[in-house]
Amino acid sequence: MKALAICVALSGGASLFAQSPLDTIPTPPPANWFLWLGCPSPNVYFDLAVSTTITLQGMDVMLDDLPGIEGTVELYVTNAGITSYLGNELNVANWTLAGSAVVTAAGYTASSIAPTRVGFGAGVVLQPGSYGLAVHYSGVRAAFLSATAPVTFTTTEATMTVGSVQALSFASPPFANYDWLGKLHYLPGAAASSAAANVEYGGGCNTTNGSFFQRFACANTANTALSGKRLGLTFTGTGYVATPSTAAYVAPTASAVALPASDDGETMIALTNPLPYPGGVTPVLYVNSNGFVSVASNLALTPAIYWPSVDGVLSAPQAAWYSWHDYNPTETGSGRIKFEEVGTMVYLTWEGVESYPAQSGTTPVVNQSTFQFQFDTGTGNVTYVWQTVTGVGGSNFGDEHVIGYSPGGPSPTTGAIDLATLTGLVLAEPEVLPLSLTATPAPLLGNTVDYVTGNENGSNVGLFFFCAAPLPGISLAVLGMPECAAHVDIGQGVGNIISNLGLPGLSMTVSVPVPNVATLIGAELFGQSIWLDPAANPFGAVTSNGLRTRVGNF
Repeated sequence: MKALAICVALSGGASLFAQSPLDTIPTPPPANWFLWLGCPSPNVYFDLAVSTTITLQGMDVMLDDLPGIEGTVELYVTNAGITSYLGNELNVANWTLAGSAVVTAAGYTASSIAPTRVGFGAGVVLQPGSYGLAVHYSGVRAAFLSATAPVTFTTTEATMTVGSVQALSFASPPFANYDWLGKLHYLPGAAASSAAANVEYGGGCNTTNGSFFQRFACANTANTALSGKRLGLTFTGTGYVATPSTAAYVAPTASAVALPASDDGETMIALTNPLPYPGGVTPVLYVNSNGFVSVASNLALTPAIYWPSVDGVLSAPQAAWYSWHDYNPTETGSGRIKFEEVGTMVYLTWEGVESYPAQSGTTPVVNQSTFQFQFDTGTGNVTYVWQTVTGVGGSNFGDEHVIGYSPGGPSPTTGAIDLATLTGLVLAEPEVLPLSLTATPAPLLGNTVDYVTGNENGSNVGLFFFCAAPLPGISLAVLGMPECAAHVDIGQGVGNIISNLGLPGLSMTVSVPVPNVATLIGAELFGQSIWLDPAANPFGAVTSNGLRTRVGNF
């Protein structure tokens, strides 16, 4: 409460609530979600009849994506005088962009999809009448259901009639009778609105990174970015230096051994000469059909072995090299994964291997790729050689490609690369995670938000600052903290002591109550932590990422 009182002027207020949200998500959720890839750029359409003025605050959308995947969700409304989406799906001039938000997927499990919140800032006011609405997804994947006839969902203030889906926004033929899955949040009248959110920005300091990665959401983007590319990892003894390579593809000879064909399977191969790598020396390699090679079994990748993800790479239990994709060497006509040793060189080649699935409906899909890992057991160097990577998609789970390398265990998220611009990236082990600051739950009016500082080194004390103004990552090198940055203006905030020493009344969590005061809606506050670490730098401290808290009423 103290921090809020200092950072924000409080005043009284009240809010009226309608029958919001208008909810189209079945209870319990169905097992047969229909999934539309976030590529190239789909729309889901429905009509909305409004009986009284409302303010659309935002939506909960169902995304078939892993936690942390980022994308954009937009809401389009038909122009004045156009009362339905029907007949307007191919004419973008008949639509107005009403709201847009960058979203981070809440997550997907084998049995359910967690709703992802989409906020529209101050809200979208709709007067009584009928409208066509289009929800546009970019970089994230929509979930929806089929319907044998138009289905309606009704509250006191609004009625939704669903709907259709479209693969390419306002450009490809729509498919009728599909239910949009989500919730429309709204307030009666023209009301103040804000989506409650805790958003991390910037980064912590003194990170040691031994991982790198790049994700391609669509098969066609992977085809463009990877085909013909080479990437070299020069072993330094404690890590790698990643640079572009000119290594040649080495076609398997008649002596190459075709590994057992398995879908989502793993084969252990014994090496004539052990391979040095940043974590030690391995006499064996585990080859997974889905395009990665590990020093020990990595079948526990999350959420599934056929679903490439950055999170899976950075949390894998074993060190591995990745060109991860949903391949299936068991398909009729597919090539095989081949193993060959020539002197100190080990070649693992996906030679014309098919991507999943085998067919789309009744039409066979030919989507083969050829690429190779080259391991030099004499030097520890590793080379990735992509000959041809298919641009033909088809799998709802596996159109993605994730390339990279990561040691086993939790890794920093700071190793993102772009093959097109990479010149040199130094990786080192053991990895050190940066000081982190997270917050839960969402800062709704009346909630108490817990701000938790983590990844601290050693037992000591620190400060959590809660402030009214952010800073754009100002370097703290002048203070003797060369890798650290200021993400908040501590002159406009308060400091709270944090500690893991077990001192009375102190912990790594600072709890802040949000007053149930309507005038706070939309207020933003900013947090950052600093931790005493004498070994980190001359100043003896490290800083966390910044965290933006936006107070909301939904």
